Amino acid sequence: MVVSKAVFLALAALLFFPTIAEAYYDPPGPPAIEVRVYIDGILLQESMDDGYNGAADIKIDYKVIQRNQEVSKGSREVYYDWDVYKGGFMPLSRKILVYTQRECWPMKEVTLKLNLKETGVFLDKAIGENAVTLNHAGEAFVNVGKVNVSVEVEIVPIGAASEKCSWFYDQPNDYASSIVTHSGGYIYDWQLANMIKMWIVDKGYANMIFIFSQCFGGGMIDDLKDKLDGTGDAAFLSASKHDESAYGLGDSYNPDFSPELKKRGFTKPETYYPKEVSEELEKSEKPTIKEIARMTEKEDANGPYGIYKEDIEHPQYTSIGRGDDIRIGKKTDGSDVASKHAILFAGDANALRHWNNIDRMYKALRKQGFTDEDIIVLAGDGKKRSDGSDAPAYVDGPGTKKALYEAIQNVSKKMNKNEQFVFWVSDHGNNERYEATLNKAIKDPVREPIPPKKTAKNGKLTWDLNSDFLKAMARDPENEPYVSIIVEPPAQAEEISFFENVELYLNGEELSLELIEPIVAYDDNPDLDGYELVYPTDERLLKSDNLIEIGWGGSVEKFKEYEVLALQISTGGITEAVADLNESEISEEPTLYELLVEKKDEYNENVNAVPGMIKSIIGNERINIEIACEDGTLIVGAATENAYVTEFAKSGISDPTIRAWTTEKVVREVVESKDFVNAVMNAIKSGDIKYEGVGFVKSLKINIMRSLMGLYDTIIGMLG
Repeated sequence: MVVSKAVFLALAALLFFPTIAEAYYDPPGPPAIEVRVYIDGILLQESMDDGYNGAADIKIDYKVIQRNQEVSKGSREVYYDWDVYKGGFMPLSRKILVYTQRECWPMKEVTLKLNLKETGVFLDKAIGENAVTLNHAGEAFVNVGKVNVSVEVEIVPIGAASEKCSWFYDQPNDYASSIVTHSGGYIYDWQLANMIKMWIVDKGYANMIFIFSQCFGGGMIDDLKDKLDGTGDAAFLSASKHDESAYGLGDSYNPDFSPELKKRGFTKPETYYPKEVSEELEKSEKPTIKEIARMTEKEDANGPYGIYKEDIEHPQYTSIGRGDDIRIGKKTDGSDVASKHAILFAGDANALRHWNNIDRMYKALRKQGFTDEDIIVLAGDGKKRSDGSDAPAYVDGPGTKKALYEAIQNVSKKMNKNEQFVFWVSDHGNNERYEATLNKAIKDPVREPIPPKKTAKNGKLTWDLNSDFLKAMARDPENEPYVSIIVEPPAQAEEISFFENVELYLNGEELSLELIEPIVAYDDNPDLDGYELVYPTDERLLKSDNLIEIGWGGSVEKFKEYEVLALQISTGGITEAVADLNESEISEEPTLYELLVEKKDEYNENVNAVPGMIKSIIGNERINIEIACEDGTLIVGAATENAYVTEFAKSGISDPTIRAWTTEKVVREVVESKDFVNAVMNAIKSGDIKYEGVGFVKSLKINIMRSLMGLYDTIIGMLG
């Protein structure tokens, strides 16, 4: 086993770490994390027995550097018995915690510097120095002379500090998101970014807010952020990640059958995220957009901190410039904007929740000083709601691509450097496997493959689709997947009749051309760039790898050379998932142990507030706590390192050095206290939490420290 562990870690150092550095990763849980770096073992390449105690005595000096600043340092001596381990890996009985930090995901890069010495009675010999840069969870060996040091990075999600951090997952370059329209054409993330850049930004603005409530809405953000970066202050919010659905309530929702949601204010069908955004937005104290995003994330019933256990959405937030400081109707310096405009868009609003989302957002903006003339509302066919009733009078037109183009151009005429612009979307969204700048010249009418140019996997001619894409596509029974190409027509050709002869094949099956759409925002110049040719497909044809070919169905004489600029494989419009509320899906009240797990994070975050006297008792110990409950005894184990809790286990931990006793009543009073750390200290002082050392030496130390604590409290009391 010793050898296999060594081989595993050596392979990890050579293979695993480089792979991780280049991969695309999501955080392990909530966006707030605790990073812990350990030295957990060593491996000797040859015997270094000093002949004195049968083992090699090795002193490990370490320093942790972040942004050229030393953030941690220390020293530890370890003993390696060659007769036992014979060059194999020796795990440390107590891992060395060299660094711990609470921060927002992703982990901030740190450098661990190691300096090893061989020590003994008559020996103080340098072994060597080395350093390793760490930026993600995992294990690796660091070679220091004749010694390999095993380093472990652990990243633990933290719920307690989530409001300080924000979720934002950047969409991979080979995928895109899009907005569904009533006219059938879609508005891609890159297309919207170009439209905003050339028709809004170039006119000047004070600040902008973008809110996406549809599925895959997070994918709309990265293109906008990249295109607008450096132009001013803007904030971007989304109900979900780039690769996941948003969630809402179906038309049949009855609040009387869902008391948990009724308690949260859901009296009619709505989508979870936009309800919370609008409620935060209309607050009279005008919170900053970052505060709105944080509170919305926290209150989202289907979010990470909501009432559902599974199939949750992860609200997204990021900003550029001073976007975090934006308030409705205000510049980031706090002064009023001179003018403001909003576009509310719900292209294919075919459920009541979409109309209720619009209504709530419209009223929130009106409450914040927007006039009806300031707000352009485009939804469905512009005339009727999904239930057949008349659309509200404030709806200005249909949710078509043409209507949105015209709305943005209309707002463009009013933009100025003192203008606030709000862009809001609800209802359906698409996810696309995508590649721009294909620039493939089609020089003859012969059928040929269109392979990815930059995103091909292992040199393949096929287009790969990841599991998230395939699952999303399969989940919605009403979506209509398609493959589309954006083409630049040949000179002096009648575009429509020419394109009708362009054939597209998916995995050997010919697809039928359904839609030809002009593209005027392939770049950020307001001119006609080409045409999108849309070919619907049966989703059963789409696999994890897909061969796409192009051909010519007309006469050879009519063929002219043309160019394929880009290609999309789309899920088709995916509506928000409707989560039926039932008891098995709702998170239960946390158990006593789960409450303690949550408070462990709060304790670690405030460990500096723990009195030094207490730290000297619990600083580096293994503690088992017996809690008397009505239904029996709960035993909780905790291991500490420099007073931080590094291990926490139900049923206790092995080889305890301290035992403690208390009751469930005391624990719940402590947990519910606003000042958790002081509540623990008071319970210890009052005797509500009793403790003793395990073994004679530890018991003696505990009794001495207990006496000193009593003397300390007496002196403090006398001094007032």
